[in-house]
Amino acid sequence: MRAIALIVCAIAGVIPLSAQQQVITDLPEVRGPFTLTAIYDSAAGHNAFAYAGKTVPPVIRVLPGGVIKLRYVNNLPGKSDEVCATGRCGNMSNLHFHGLHVSPERPQDDVLTTMSMPGEILDYKVIVPSYSPPGLYWYHTHPHGESARQDLDGMSGAIVVEGIDRYYPELRHMRERVIILRDHDIEHSNAATREQVVRRVEITSSNCGTATEQSPERVLTANGEIRPQIPIDPGERQFWRIVNASPDRYVDLQLSGEQLEIVALDGMPLSYHNQHRATSKVDHVLVPPAGRVEMIVVGPSAGSRTTLSTRSLDTGADGDPNPAMVIADVGPVHNDSPIRAIPNTAGPAVHKALSTQEIKTLEISKPDFTVTFTEDKNGRRR
Repeated sequence: MRAIALIVCAIAGVIPLSAQQQVITDLPEVRGPFTLTAIYDSAAGHNAFAYAGKTVPPVIRVLPGGVIKLRYVNNLPGKSDEVCATGRCGNMSNLHFHGLHVSPERPQDDVLTTMSMPGEILDYKVIVPSYSPPGLYWYHTHPHGESARQDLDGMSGAIVVEGIDRYYPELRHMRERVIILRDHDIEHSNAATREQVVRRVEITSSNCGTATEQSPERVLTANGEIRPQIPIDPGERQFWRIVNASPDRYVDLQLSGEQLEIVALDGMPLSYHNQHRATSKVDHVLVPPAGRVEMIVVGPSAGSRTTLSTRSLDTGADGDPNPAMVIADVGPVHNDSPIRAIPNTAGPAVHKALSTQEIKTLEISKPDFTVTFTEDKNGRRR
């Protein structure tokens, strides 16, 4: 079993930025029935989601009590060149709606018996409960044995359950950004390209942690871009919704010494169980694989060098390397996309209060069951 001892190290060293920097892109959005297609993207050299003619998965937006209705078309090749956990990938696929409290039976979130092979179609109708906490969730493929490879290929997207402004009205009309952190594989890149990418995201040569593998095989991207610019004016307050869509990478987010004001974690507003709980200001926040954080950030002062980065994490001698790196630069940009603001949603906030006695009972009670994850000598997880 992998030890997860989280030992934090800081980013060190400053390396000049490439002139080819991109401004982070807003993701397409859907609010009704739509079609999502799994394809092989020959330009990228791996599998991908296709929507509206592009390989950029949309953000699904739904209200509590609403329905997510989509058709999932598996147009992956019948024969794959990729290697999955148990051997050559078979390109079977399905969808998982991560974090939502929805039915595990088809046509909803059934990842065990609902499966499509290349050429097959799945129709989903996912009913979001009326009491569902408003916040950030995500969807991704979930065929056992192949999901990690498909997630690494970027077959994932965000889900926003609307209504978080009911809990924190100060969010209304604030600029919103949905940011998906994914892996970019550099393991098989040539030495020059690999070095260029490593320098671009400022991964240092010094070891951080006890993992036996120290050479980075992947770097983090934000909405598909390596170290883009996130536009924000000095003193401007924006609402960032970030999902860690990596299957195994931990990120410990920080903003160059600026404080982050946490509003929600893993799709749940901080005040959902305690209506008197305010937001929480922190210097950094740990977001594990599949984790989500929603937070208010304030634009840094003019002329300052500000980055959104992840600090290094030690996952133990048998763990994967999680080096510190820069994810994006943060500051004013003149060619930003049109502002997408948090809407004003009607109705009161729904609170699911937990009494002090309930909390104490949960704290002292024994777990219902224990799950142990192990690996064999070939690295196959069980």
